[in-house]
Amino acid sequence: MGIEKIKEVIQENREYFEKDPSMDHMNKFLFKLQEQKEEKKSRVMSWSAYRWWIGLAASVSLLIGISWFIINHEISPKDNNQTNLTAELFEIKSYYHMETKKKLQKMNACAKKSPNTDRLLKSAESQLLKLDFNADMLEYKLQTASGNKKLELAYIQSLKAKNDLVSRVYEEICSSSHLLTQ
Repeated sequence: MGIEKIKEVIQENREYFEKDPSMDHMNKFLFKLQEQKEEKKSRVMSWSAYRWWIGLAASVSLLIGISWFIINHEISPKDNNQTNLTAELFEIKSYYHMETKKKLQKMNACAKKSPNTDRLLKSAESQLLKLDFNADMLEYKLQTASGNKKLELAYIQSLKAKNDLVSRVYEEICSSSHLLTQ
């Protein structure tokens, strides 16, 4: 019933539907179409600008987070339960670790930038990496062969050698920079 009525209205007003719309109507239509396109472009531009600011904010937040983590993250000795070291060995390891850390902080504070200092620091860094590797290997062997006095002695000597190296480099860098400032 409803469709029949619509067909009847269209048939009665057929000449009205067959006429082309006036130029005024076309101009209004094109004007509205152009407005919609410009509106869409402005939304797209604002979205891309918005995305740029979001990306910038995310990058800055990431850099701040990483910096905070690096600055505040202390490389502390592992839990005694994780390493299976005896309490005595764990205490020795903690002592040497803290002493080495203190010397490294003092050394970085008094180090002056010079080619000799840079060369000395790079050499010390490579030696420290080797000593760390040796200490880690000895610690691993101690986990499997606990109670082996020779391994314990070698482990302690490795920790002491690392501390001695840092002390020597500290004395060399800081005493030479102290003499230069006097």
